Amino acid sequence: MGKSAVIIVDMLKGFFKGEPVPSPLNSDRLIEGCRELARAAREAGVPVIFIKDNFWPEEVDIDIHFKLFGAHCIVGTPDAEVLDELEPQSGDFQIRKKRYSGFQGTRLDQVLRELGVTDLYFGGTWTDACVQHTVMDAWSLCYRTTIVEEAVSCPSEEDHQYALRYMSRYYGTRVVPLEGAVASLRGEPVSAS
Repeated sequence: MGKSAVIIVDMLKGFFKGEPVPSPLNSDRLIEGCRELARAAREAGVPVIFIKDNFWPEEVDIDIHFKLFGAHCIVGTPDAEVLDELEPQSGDFQIRKKRYSGFQGTRLDQVLRELGVTDLYFGGTWTDACVQHTVMDAWSLCYRTTIVEEAVSCPSEEDHQYALRYMSRYYGTRVVPLEGAVASLRGEPVSAS
């Protein structure tokens, strides 16, 4: 096993208001799962990276993403910031993105390489979109990927379960409970569920 990092995808204030898109299912469980995952990572000396769906105000009228889902998470507004319950700490990374994947057009891969990371643990919202696309690109870039069950969700439970099965089947992504992820971040062995 190589060096690990925790990736928290799109846990932003704008996604928990219900506008312009619905809030994820199980929001309380999701927020608590991400908070515990980040806390365990920091305690183990594992980097925590927040991926943020962020758009500039001048992009509102032209961005392809907004044509599907409406304007959201505009830089300079509270909606573009990480939830207060998950407030990034000193030493955490925050990386802005414009597309579903946290790797597309960002410095995420460079930061992970500079940190010597090979294994990624994922939490975040939109299991079937931003989480899944970030995992897909991580796999394409030869990272080993793990999804933490209590730390991911999306508005449709059916889509959520399908995305977990898809990532497991096509990217070899492990899906583990929070307890197993915490043990693994501490260097203890863990098995997928």
